[in-house]
Amino acid sequence: MHPRRAFLLGAAALPLAACGRIMPDVPDFDLPAPRCRTPEALTSFSTLGGAPLRYEVTGTEQAFDADPRFVEKLEAWADDWVTVSGLGALTAVSTYGAHVDKCGSWHAAGRAFDFGVLTHADGTEVSCRFDTWGEDPTRLALYWRLAASLAKHFNYTLTYRFNEQHHNHIHIDNGASGYEPFGFDAGSGTHVALLQGIARWVYGLEVPSDRGLGATLDAAREIQKANGITARLATTEGWGAFLDAAAARR
Repeated sequence: MHPRRAFLLGAAALPLAACGRIMPDVPDFDLPAPRCRTPEALTSFSTLGGAPLRYEVTGTEQAFDADPRFVEKLEAWADDWVTVSGLGALTAVSTYGAHVDKCGSWHAAGRAFDFGVLTHADGTEVSCRFDTWGEDPTRLALYWRLAASLAKHFNYTLTYRFNEQHHNHIHIDNGASGYEPFGFDAGSGTHVALLQGIARWVYGLEVPSDRGLGATLDAAREIQKANGITARLATTEGWGAFLDAAAARR
């Protein structure tokens, strides 16, 4: 590590909140024991950002259930993404679901959501289906721009880097931070993997894909400087500005 850098390193690694329990392909992760959760409340929603929700497996428009406050966070993210990305309004959002009665996941609490494909008014598709397009640089740039936007709002954002189970979607939940603000945590494997994906595929910088934290933070500092970001990544302001810059980059 590089103490006293422009990045204030965070505290402990975040707990597992994934869709499954396959060993992750991100640095510094420990898997806790499965835990069953019960939703405090559930509400049905069939649109996101004004766009209809579709089940990614069948393409059928349908409603899904989630915690009401979590739905509010999803809507706040959608407004932010449309504004920052410059891709126009959302016209369709495909998903693998929200609330699922399954232990070991924040889906069980109705505080998780899995993104498949986003379609925008200008015809742009932002696909999370890494399983279908692989190492396509154009797709990857859009993918990591989306991941950056999601990570600003949801502290636990799992990409295809996490494990093979996430090759067809991006998983988000707020199990680690709840509804409180947060910044970058260098002890979090998901945060480090996110920095690496953004640096490589959005900015074209060479970064390691393993535990090379020093080189990853060097790349992040270069991105901060290029975008005039002076706030530390460990702060909500600095992390949000970094992720906004990545989401807006075209």
